[in-house]
Amino acid sequence: MRLNGFERLVVNNPVRAWLQHHFETPRLLEMGGRCDGELALEIGGGQGEGARVIQQRFGASEVVSVDLDLAMSQRARQRCGETPGLHFIQADCTALPLPSHSVGALFDFGVIHHVPQWQDAVVELDRIARPGARLYAMEVYRALICHPLWRRVLEHPQHNRFSHDEFIEAWQQQGWQLLGQQTLTQGMGWAVLEKPR
Repeated sequence: MRLNGFERLVVNNPVRAWLQHHFETPRLLEMGGRCDGELALEIGGGQGEGARVIQQRFGASEVVSVDLDLAMSQRARQRCGETPGLHFIQADCTALPLPSHSVGALFDFGVIHHVPQWQDAVVELDRIARPGARLYAMEVYRALICHPLWRRVLEHPQHNRFSHDEFIEAWQQQGWQLLGQQTLTQGMGWAVLEKPR
């Protein structure tokens, strides 16, 4: 699902970048550690700030950042220039152009809740993840997405939404093991999970 104008403003501003660097990243690093030398995939890469965070703070050697919106992938390429190891492509996270078992770290900075059939994204991400891969996720949940105030401002699918526990359970059904979790109210949270070796 592509973002509306307000949501683009939210994700393409310095406050969002600051939150990724100083609020989300420390929590995810504490729960799951770094992914030094890994090929990492970021879904919903937006303007490219997440890819920079993944490379600089998490230590990934290569980052493939995908976004459903071609304009966002192009914006990321323009912002990040020819940074070695960063690759921005237009792709759907339910049908990724990557080989099975090829990625060592998956990053979801609040994207899966935009996918109408979000369970399909979980299955596809599991497909491309190698044994021992880690998922670093910050997600927004049903309690916030379906709240009457936020429904007026943000465009999100309103059916088949998930809670923090349901999100983790979907990964556990694929065999992933929970390494750490934290919630901020019922509306958002963080989790790191690992695919069995």
